[in-house]
Amino acid sequence: MSAAVLYFAPGSGLGHLTRALAVCLELRELGVEAEIATNSPFAQPLARLARIRVTQIANDQWSAAAPRLLAERAPRAAVVDTFPNGLRGEWLQRPDVPLIHMARRLRLENYAQFATDGAAWRGFALTVAIEALAPEHEALLSPPVHALRGLIRLAPGRIGGAGPERLLQLLDNGAALVVHGGPREEVAQLVANARARSSAEVAAITPWQLDGVACFDYFPAANVLARASHIFTGGGYNSIADTMELRPRHTALAFPRRFDDQAARLAAVGTADADATREAVEAIVLAAGLSASSHR
Repeated sequence: MSAAVLYFAPGSGLGHLTRALAVCLELRELGVEAEIATNSPFAQPLARLARIRVTQIANDQWSAAAPRLLAERAPRAAVVDTFPNGLRGEWLQRPDVPLIHMARRLRLENYAQFATDGAAWRGFALTVAIEALAPEHEALLSPPVHALRGLIRLAPGRIGGAGPERLLQLLDNGAALVVHGGPREEVAQLVANARARSSAEVAAITPWQLDGVACFDYFPAANVLARASHIFTGGGYNSIADTMELRPRHTALAFPRRFDDQAARLAAVGTADADATREAVEAIVLAAGLSASSHR
């Protein structure tokens, strides 16, 4: 059976994919089946972990394959994450399927190649502002717009196990925790920051191995954050959402990104610290004309 909602989560890391997973799991709780399409190399491991359908599209085929998959699946609605015209312009021509845009902070000057005028922000069944946006970004959005009162997150314990035993031992003994899936040099910078702030041992959840640091390739990190004496992350959306209840023990560094304005996000930290995943999903269900428990 085809999913009622097809969620497009382009990106080579875990960020967009994790947010898509949070939304699609919540949709399933409401009885609405959903599928994720992504070019992330983490697609299949997460699909197995969450037991949700994830279709991986090769990175160099994304612009043509994403619209083709939408036509083949013919869902009741499609969700496009962050980029209104797509990562590579794949939604410049709007499909017949109702599109729902998840509007995250976006460095507009770097997205200008696909958004030269207001047309990029029109033609959606709904735009969900999933965090506080810059005023010039808000001004571009066309109704209907639903601004969340909090953030979307993959809640602790939703999927995955408790965590590696050695990691849990370190955290229970007072270790600080670095969480970052970005470049190795950024992980090293976070480790250095942690050591400068505290004499506690430092552990890291990262795909990298660093000399002198106990590193663990574990997902989702949210399951163990509360056990850390202090948490060090980048300023990505998911890191801020995951630590909303742990602000006094969280330090984030803004890393440069082509499309994501992490410095602006950190300046707004704490303005909407609530789990708004269900709120986002209910808005999607309403905009798509779906009814809970009727599309399993």
